Amino acid sequence: MDQNGEDQNQFVSNGAPAVMAKEFTLDIPRIPSVELPLKVSASPSSVQKAVRMVGGLHNVKRALSSHSDTQEGLELYMNYGKEDNGSEVFFNEHPVIGRQVPLRDESIIVKISLPKGTLAAHNGDVRKSIASVPYKHAKIVPVAIIDNTIRFREMSDFQMCLDNAPAAKEFKESFGSMDWSKFKTYVESIPDDDSRPYENINNIIVDRSLKSPNTDFQLPPPPRFSMVNIPFVYKYKGNPYATKTSTGESTVKGTYLKNYQQFIHSFGESTQIPNAAHPSLIEDYEAAKKTGIYPGSNKESQFFEKLEKCLEILRKLFEKRPVWVKRHIDGIIPQDLHSALKIALSLVSYRFTKGPWRNTYIKLGIDPRSSSEYAKYQTEYFKIENKLLKSPQAAKNIPEPPSRFYQSNVPGEIDTRFVFDGKQIPWYLMLQIDLLIKEPNIAEIYDKLTYLEKPTELTGWYHELDLAKIRRIVKYELGCMVQGNYEFSEYKLKFFKNMLYAKESMMLKERDKEDEDGDVNMEDVENQNKEGDSAGIDDEEDNGVETGEIDDSILEAEEADDEESFLIEEDTTQSRATKDTPSNASEIESDNFDIKSASFMEIIQRIAKNDPETAETLRKELDGFVDQSQL
Repeated sequence: MDQNGEDQNQFVSNGAPAVMAKEFTLDIPRIPSVELPLKVSASPSSVQKAVRMVGGLHNVKRALSSHSDTQEGLELYMNYGKEDNGSEVFFNEHPVIGRQVPLRDESIIVKISLPKGTLAAHNGDVRKSIASVPYKHAKIVPVAIIDNTIRFREMSDFQMCLDNAPAAKEFKESFGSMDWSKFKTYVESIPDDDSRPYENINNIIVDRSLKSPNTDFQLPPPPRFSMVNIPFVYKYKGNPYATKTSTGESTVKGTYLKNYQQFIHSFGESTQIPNAAHPSLIEDYEAAKKTGIYPGSNKESQFFEKLEKCLEILRKLFEKRPVWVKRHIDGIIPQDLHSALKIALSLVSYRFTKGPWRNTYIKLGIDPRSSSEYAKYQTEYFKIENKLLKSPQAAKNIPEPPSRFYQSNVPGEIDTRFVFDGKQIPWYLMLQIDLLIKEPNIAEIYDKLTYLEKPTELTGWYHELDLAKIRRIVKYELGCMVQGNYEFSEYKLKFFKNMLYAKESMMLKERDKEDEDGDVNMEDVENQNKEGDSAGIDDEEDNGVETGEIDDSILEAEEADDEESFLIEEDTTQSRATKDTPSNASEIESDNFDIKSASFMEIIQRIAKNDPETAETLRKELDGFVDQSQL
């Protein structure tokens, strides 16, 4: 109450009297809905056409009444009925499937009544129309609740019109009729050397002004053009260095330095390995040596000086070891030089995007496919399954990953906490082979193995069986250690080391095959089966650990600074004032943190700066983000 006895809650900020919202009962009809990817008007003909395109009212009722777990979906044909009109005939008409939305919240249909002409005066904008009308002149009433919805989210496939393709029309009329006599007639009508389908293929003149411009195309189109039903999610992200002004415009304060990292996308023998850095990068580097300032940076940032120091360290590292994982290098390069690390790596190394050396940095001019001496640098990636990570006991046993800037406990060498020796869970589960052989059982396999004559994209220089043995041992021991068990079964380890086949299915095939040539020692197979059964070994049971290629999201989180470009700040005053503080992209990025584009680990790291305990709790208890549609 104010001094005059008035209740202040009776007025809103603009001085107008406050109005309490009217209450309505929700004892109103429950109705289903179908959200069509079509522009359907209120006219009866438009509604009838939309219903016909999904197969009629009977199909709609069937799809809505079926259980969401068992329903086959509602089929929407985009060109339904056109063939009946004689206007167009399509060879490969595929429906778009609509399905019930699981666990959907109920929606309320509201009827809004406004004075006549209000909507037209605001160009059809409902929000502006409602805002322009006094509350007494607008009427809002709930009329129904939607409790069942069918939604279409698949893509419509590309289709081929056959109006001007006689040969394709003949094919559809014969095989499309499902009549054997027409099949036979069509096949017999085709000569042994039929030039008709492609006789004019090199002389086609396309007139795009016509609806069906091509009259010379005589080949049946593919039954399906698109290989997927759901659009690919590209995961576009906003610029992490961009800031929005008061006008909403995004600007970037600073200069991007492109690192020109060279990637090899093919593992074929004809693929050439780069012997030098990218020409554009060499040009920038040579210009920097002349002027003392790297192009795009400023003198105060001392970027070129940092780059030279970083290169000096990297050249020594690549002399000792021609293939590196970046996470290992991070702990050797001093923190104040990290801002120059990516460009320095591009000056001395290249990368494979596939094959056994994927996600590593390889010294320029070195081809790991040329000699088996590079086999020990192949990478194997292991992943602890979510079902194991959810265990409270597992969370206590898994070590904290290294911070973004850490210092190796062995100067100039790989930190020992990256090594898998059967006594500790490594910091990073993308492991090179030489980081695995300190485990005695793996070392025993490694000492006896032989190399292939030529490396393959899947196994590199190793035989599949040898890699299978190593992987099984790592998965078994790693799964045990995550569960707090460091006493490994000798029987299981013995079985893994003496496996005869890379896959259980191969073993069963050999056991069932008749031993006609005497090539298979069935006694060995039977003994191995018995030994494996006694140890409780199941080929499908990997003790809660998976193998395969590293996930893009995991690589992004663990090597967050591994971008193609990064930023050098322009504010020279700030550079002088923070000369003792590393000028790197991570610090700039943290000042322009965007919650909409940040990954799960980036958000956790952000929380950890202010509240480490809460961040640790969230990291252990949450698996990551959940799509809004799945809530």
